Amino acid sequence: MGITRKLMSVSTLGAVDFRSDKERTASYTKATAKQAKKQAKLLKKQAKIQKKLGA
Repeated sequence: MGITRKLMSVSTLGAVDFRSDKERTASYTKATAKQAKKQAKLLKKQAKIQKKLGA
């Protein structure tokens, strides 16, 4: 997304940000959702173990 921005970043040796704010926000949102899903899965697994042990 934004091939022009990426080319400008490379040609100006980083003076122009490689990613736009929108791209950065989307990336952080995706990573947060991925971690939340991972944590929910882990919590379910822990609950199942606790239930099995009778605690």
